[in-house]
Amino acid sequence: MASANPWFLAAAALATCVAHVFLGGRLFAAPLLASDLRSPVKHTNYFCWHLVTAALAVMAGAFFWAAFAAEGREAAIAGAALAAAFLAVNVIQNMSQRLSFSSHPQGAFFLVTVALAALGLANG
Repeated sequence: MASANPWFLAAAALATCVAHVFLGGRLFAAPLLASDLRSPVKHTNYFCWHLVTAALAVMAGAFFWAAFAAEGREAAIAGAALAAAFLAVNVIQNMSQRLSFSSHPQGAFFLVTVALAALGLANG
């Protein structure tokens, strides 16, 4: 068996939702649920939170597969494209709403994921 691609393993570890679920859950999801927003607004936003969780889990799975199997390379490309799209959304939102990257830094997570995936693709 060939050795694992460490860059894809690192991208998988970063994309496994750990920061999203534990840190983000405490900082963003819990206050959202505790807010006075109307139920449809609150619960639609919470549903979107879970959609991101699912996307990150699938992304992690794609990188994990690619780390161990050459036929997973296309999945890693898809994961990298998704991470790049999430990064672009953060940059565009910050610029259009004049948000600072220090107060709305979620894109940094995806920048690192894209960089690790690119290294995995270049070295795998």
